[in-house]
Amino acid sequence: MKRRALVTLVALVVVYLAGGAIAQAQSISADVAFPFVAGGKDLAAGKYTVEISPAGPVSLSGPNGVRVVMPVVTSLARHPQDQNAGFVFDKQNGKSILSEVWFPGREGMLLVATAGPHEHAIVPTAAAKK
Repeated sequence: MKRRALVTLVALVVVYLAGGAIAQAQSISADVAFPFVAGGKDLAAGKYTVEISPAGPVSLSGPNGVRVVMPVVTSLARHPQDQNAGFVFDKQNGKSILSEVWFPGREGMLLVATAGPHEHAIVPTAAAKK
C-alpha cells in the first residue's frame, strides 16, 4: 500500500513538473525577407518560428519542413525601454547570420557571437504565444 502511494506521488510530481515546463514554452514568428544562415545552415527567405523552452535549446522552423536547433550561447539583458521582440541578424561579408532572438518581456538569447566588424538587421516578430 505504501509503495503504491509513493509511486502515485512520484508520478503526480513528474506530471506537474512536465506541465510547468510545457506551459513556459514560448514561440515567436517573423517573415524574413532575405536568405540567411542559422545554426550553420543556409536558409531561404520565408516565415520562420522560433520556440524556446526552459529545458532546451532554441528551435527554428520554417518553410518546407526546415528545422534547425541552436544552443543558446548566453542570455542578454534587456534595456527597460526596449520591450520589442525580434530576430537579430549579423550582416558580415555579404551574409546574414541569425545571432540573437528577443521574446517580449524577457531577456534575449545570443545564438552566435560574430567576430569582427558587422552590422545588425532586426526583423520584428509577430506577437508571442505562450
